[in-house]
Amino acid sequence: MLTRDDVATLNQVLRGPMSEAEVELLRDIKGLIDFAITNGLSFAMVMSILGHDVNGMARHGMDLSEASANGFSPKVTGYSGYTADAVGEPEEDAEE
Repeated sequence: MLTRDDVATLNQVLRGPMSEAEVELLRDIKGLIDFAITNGLSFAMVMSILGHDVNGMARHGMDLSEASANGFSPKVTGYSGYTADAVGEPEEDAEE
């Protein structure tokens, strides 16, 4: 059963709207997933990276600014900037 403190924490964490930094983090997550699919990377690798980032954020109540202030850096950072121009197109036989 949730305590009043638990409910207060959830209300704090689940409120909106998202900050620009949170939106950018979600874009980076999407970029990682797109990059992994396009380049035939493993599901386990993607989940490992996402698990690291979720765990790091959870330690700070899912507060990105607090996590950053305490030295946490998501592994997905920068993936939203990856394009075909930046990394090239995958080879045709990569899907086989």
